[in-house]
Amino acid sequence: MADDLDDELRRLFSDDRLDVHVSPEATDAVLRGADRRRRRRSAMATAVAVVTLVGAGIGLTQLPSSDDHWVGDLLPTSVPTSASSPPPSSSSSVVPTTTVIPSPPNPGGSNPGTGTGKPTSTKPRTTTPSAPPPAETAGVGALVLGMSEADALKTKTLVEPSSPADPEGKCVAYATTSVPDNNAVIISSAKGIVRLTVPSTAKTQRGIGVGSTVAEVKTAYPTAAQSGTELRVEMTGTPRWTYVFETDGSAVTSVRKRLSAGDCPGV
Repeated sequence: MADDLDDELRRLFSDDRLDVHVSPEATDAVLRGADRRRRRRSAMATAVAVVTLVGAGIGLTQLPSSDDHWVGDLLPTSVPTSASSPPPSSSSSVVPTTTVIPSPPNPGGSNPGTGTGKPTSTKPRTTTPSAPPPAETAGVGALVLGMSEADALKTKTLVEPSSPADPEGKCVAYATTSVPDNNAVIISSAKGIVRLTVPSTAKTQRGIGVGSTVAEVKTAYPTAAQSGTELRVEMTGTPRWTYVFETDGSAVTSVRKRLSAGDCPGV
């Protein structure tokens, strides 16, 4: 029985009808797939080398041409019955890159590099008016027009004794510690101090003093009125008083402050 089984197996294995015949086209397909796989790996290696060189900053002027093509899978899913056309070749190209350096911003205007800048508006310049000069005061040092003789003596700035300031003896005159003229201060018994002489080294709040020209006085005090050799400027305040600039016709020789409501003759 075992011998019969062995004979039957030998007969089957020797039957030519059970042989598997390989088609010549299948062999060619396998070879073409292997070739495509090799060329694909070569193309990928070339692309990696190009990216590496560009990243390292090396300029490429020309890349060697290659006949390698991007290919599909190694083996077809079915054996073609007829010769298939070769896959279309795909050429790789290197696109040159250009580095654009932006233009610096244009101060005060639009940026010409962007083309989107808007003109800046120019605001009118505002001029701050100059501060007015300090208000003129009706005093010289500790002495003030209208001050009584007793209060003036308390300042310790009057030089005694006094002298009559008018023939009737209604007013008295004093020199001061800063002005040696015996008529530097004239005091009325009813009105108090009616005249104060400014020291020759002092200047008014508007910069006028002994030596200033007549033109300078009129510029500093536009309301100055000429009266003989004097320039008189009525001032506001309480009490009302007047600047008296004595001149020699061209320059100031003395500056006095006079009470407007004084009652001493010739003051």
